[in-house]
Amino acid sequence: MWLRLRRPEPARWSIRRKLLLLTLMLLGVISIFALRAAQSYSQRAAGLSYDRLLTGAALQIAEHIGLHDGRVVVDLPRAAFETLALAPEDRVFYRVLGPGDAHITGYADLPLPAVETDVRHSGDAFRQYFFDAAYGGEPVRFLVLSRLLTETDFSGTIRIQLGQTTRARQALAGEISLRAVQLVAVLFLIALLLVSAGIWMTLRPLERLNRALAQRSPVDLSPLDVAVPREISRLVQTLNHLMLQLGGTLNRLQRFTSEAAHQIRTPLAGLRSQAQNARAEEDETLRWRQLGQVIESADRLSDTVDQLLKQAVLTHRLRSEQDERLALDELVLDVCRDLAVPALERDVELAYDGTAGIELRGNRFALRQMLQNLVENAIRYSEPGSDVQVKLQRDGSGVLLSVTDRGPGIPDAEKPLVFERFYRSPGNSRSGSGLGLAIVQEVAGHHRASLRLKDNTPQGLIVEVHFPSGRLS
Repeated sequence: MWLRLRRPEPARWSIRRKLLLLTLMLLGVISIFALRAAQSYSQRAAGLSYDRLLTGAALQIAEHIGLHDGRVVVDLPRAAFETLALAPEDRVFYRVLGPGDAHITGYADLPLPAVETDVRHSGDAFRQYFFDAAYGGEPVRFLVLSRLLTETDFSGTIRIQLGQTTRARQALAGEISLRAVQLVAVLFLIALLLVSAGIWMTLRPLERLNRALAQRSPVDLSPLDVAVPREISRLVQTLNHLMLQLGGTLNRLQRFTSEAAHQIRTPLAGLRSQAQNARAEEDETLRWRQLGQVIESADRLSDTVDQLLKQAVLTHRLRSEQDERLALDELVLDVCRDLAVPALERDVELAYDGTAGIELRGNRFALRQMLQNLVENAIRYSEPGSDVQVKLQRDGSGVLLSVTDRGPGIPDAEKPLVFERFYRSPGNSRSGSGLGLAIVQEVAGHHRASLRLKDNTPQGLIVEVHFPSGRLS
């Protein structure tokens, strides 16, 4: 059967590309606002400049208006039109109106607005306002300046209307806008280069981290020592913690594999030797005895393999499954019910005394394995006609589970050793794999529970598992 390996999918997006895209979008929006602001400013600046020229020329004309024999006389100053001639491409129109809007001089058909807007006062004698209108087929900017003319025998308002086409002011506004566009473009390119360099410098530690990981051998799980910024240091700490856990897992796996191989290899060698002896034995009675030893060794080997598989599954589920909320009292009672018949077959009475309503956050499969190992060990080592008591009760700091038997017990010198994998007491003649209490300790450690072995009176062993209140739900 062929296995087809799938290639890893290429990265769907790049941090550098995404940052550059966001930068371009941000700079683009800023540039648009800057260009619009520059265009608006150029229009206002050009308009204000030429409006001041119109105002200056109109004031010069107003200063040369007087009375002669009761009539309004206008002496148009040449300097006023020379000021407006600074824009040679524009045409200039003027008109002077006397009291009652009587035409005095200039273009008689110049337009006037229906409503005066943006009226400004220049002292007590002058008032002025600007407006835009079309005249002669061109857009024209007009200024109307009103002056109150008073003499001994005359009093009236004189209006001076002065207009100029808008070619020069539009050209000035365009030139200012062009300069603004050039400035914005230069700033845009400089900002883009600076941001690109900043993004490259920011992502450079990630590239160093990537190279440090890529250059490592598959068996190198030592902590990474790469100079990175504070934000990436958390990622490095997480990677170091992951490699530390992975290294511990691999070490435990290696140690477990070597111990398991040793524990399986020895019974297999004994089985082979006993089988060879039975095959060569001519005495029928002795042969049957040797075959019984073969069966007993096979049972012990089967029990060891079963415990090894249980521990492997247990370790995997403890690391891959999330703890759940469960009723601990119901779980203990369920395990006692399952083991009641095997206990009776060994002439051992199994009793349970527990408090109802005890809930715990934990792994159901692991807790069941721990309970089964505790109760099965108690049944296995109890003498026929004795009893095993399982108790579950609350105390001041959590929940206490105890399993009491009346077997031979464990000497004080061996109590710290029985939690090691494959440890068997030298004086223990009963079959077993030496993994039961190791599994119990692993499950208790996962649930932050304390484990203690006590002597029973007059004989036997008490195993206590104390779950802290923090595990109760």
